[in-house]
Amino acid sequence: MSLAAVPIRKLTAEELEAYDRDGVVMVKGLLDKNWLNMIEQGVEQALDKLSIFGKFSSRKTPGYNMDAYLWKRIDVLRDLVYYSPFAYWAQQLMASKEVRFFYDQMFVKEPGVEAPTPWHQDLAFWPMKGNQICSFWIPLDPVNRESSGLQYVKGSHKWSKIFRPDSPDHAAIGLGVDWELAPDIHAQPDKYDVVDWNMEPGDVLMFHPLTLHGSSGNKTRKQKRRALALRWVGDDVTHSPDSSPMPIPYKCKNVDGSQFAGPLFPRILPSHIESERMERSKGVESQINASFLKSGAKALYSATKLKVKGFDKKSVKQTW
Repeated sequence: MSLAAVPIRKLTAEELEAYDRDGVVMVKGLLDKNWLNMIEQGVEQALDKLSIFGKFSSRKTPGYNMDAYLWKRIDVLRDLVYYSPFAYWAQQLMASKEVRFFYDQMFVKEPGVEAPTPWHQDLAFWPMKGNQICSFWIPLDPVNRESSGLQYVKGSHKWSKIFRPDSPDHAAIGLGVDWELAPDIHAQPDKYDVVDWNMEPGDVLMFHPLTLHGSSGNKTRKQKRRALALRWVGDDVTHSPDSSPMPIPYKCKNVDGSQFAGPLFPRILPSHIESERMERSKGVESQINASFLKSGAKALYSATKLKVKGFDKKSVKQTW
């Protein structure tokens, strides 16, 4: 029997249809105050003490903070992963019997951080193959396009195309991948069916990892934009570590072609696995491991190649 909280309400047939058709759906007022308070508490704790991964990812732009795998070191977010109703909503979206947690990711843009987020697909960065994957994006502050609300190209998850992963400073972490770059949707908005929403705390964005998305900078002068993303995987997802430019900053025993499993990607539904849950309770793990160092070496190599070509990374003002 699962220990995750059963949702007060399931996603409707119309919401599921929109997700399947558009690759994204925004659900108003889905979260009650209890879960929002847990998320806010966890994000504020993370801001007070960024991880090694977070410090590296946030170093370029003052007023911008990104960090990931918060649940591995912040207990209130661990409890959110294990006991909140998010896994049930993920199960509906993915039509999967099993639901495992992939990772969480915090995005904070202070007022006046005008660096945009480039258009991208999340799956291009991730060490996996499969279709039963989904993300939730949960704002802690009122959000609109001016304050860096996310924008999506409707239906782009069905384009049958994966674009080259490219970091915000164009360090070309996907240089070894023979894919084209994503189109600049901001430069030609009339050519694409772009959708975005004004959101309030309690609203939740749900989207497929192949749905093309990006955002403007936070152009407001008073409103910060704090958000937490939760990523989930289902039955058909397998590990493909060599295809990913994104480092996993913790030890992982999965091999190429294996199902996502183990304490780093804990099973939430249909029930928890006690040994996975107990592994998290042992304490905070080191983020320094062979995989993390290997990814860092790749990024340094790519950056060096671009520098030799005369590319000035300081001229690029973008964020995740």
